[in-house]
Amino acid sequence: MRVVVDSNRLQSEVLRGYLMKSRSNFAVLTDYAAMEAYKGDTLASIYKSMAILSEFPGQVIVLKGTRAACGLRGRTAGLQRRLIDEAQSSGFAMYANHLRQAQAGNRHLQQQLLDHGKEATAHLDRMLADAQTTGAVIDNIATLYSKAERHSIRLGENYSPALVDKTIKNILHIAATVFHEHPDVRVTPTYVELPNTYIFRVALCTYLLALEWGARGGARHAAPARLRNDFVDMSFAAYATYFDGLMTGDAKVLRIHQEARVWLMALFGCELPSGLGCSPN
Repeated sequence: MRVVVDSNRLQSEVLRGYLMKSRSNFAVLTDYAAMEAYKGDTLASIYKSMAILSEFPGQVIVLKGTRAACGLRGRTAGLQRRLIDEAQSSGFAMYANHLRQAQAGNRHLQQQLLDHGKEATAHLDRMLADAQTTGAVIDNIATLYSKAERHSIRLGENYSPALVDKTIKNILHIAATVFHEHPDVRVTPTYVELPNTYIFRVALCTYLLALEWGARGGARHAAPARLRNDFVDMSFAAYATYFDGLMTGDAKVLRIHQEARVWLMALFGCELPSGLGCSPN
């Protein structure tokens, strides 16, 4: 099993139990999980956040950064492998050793951690600034749907064919815009490759989230921190579609992830891993 671990589960006994159960169980670590572990008071948080993973360094898979993932092709062959940072994954044991040395007082290593913390905090702060406008964007998406359609979405009813068609067209439009504007996209994907790309999958998850927001009254007045955190969560939901599921304590993130899996398999014919690792625990 290869399961993406949400940052809210890095310090949980659920994670330790999962890794203890079998040496074939791997924790998949994204850049946002690392950033959230580094942000703020770095030396108070990073040791705690990485403590359990450091007990099982051979069972940690580190993914490439999100920006690099956005530039990857969507060919089915090697899809999961292309996301993995082999050097960081194989070097996690050394990283865990450096954490122990830093915690024991190595000031040079402590300073490296603090530098990473500054970068992580700055990145998440930039996202917080961007989140100032996302509430209005979400509310604009809601206007594309009738009152009856929003009511149906709010109740969790099955989408009508017309609602499915509208939603797919809107997601494709958003993904196409991102592909056109992203600095690391070198080749526009074919229709066959498109649903396998990270940009498409995070667009799908984010759009499903926006529909929930819109169906429940909108997000214009939501706190920017909440919106920023929601969009970070959608990266976990999207990455987990490439692996055996998502370990999270957030029911909303898990629900969006599972909905995205259904859309990818049923409507786009994607072959996804088992999904058996999806867990709210």
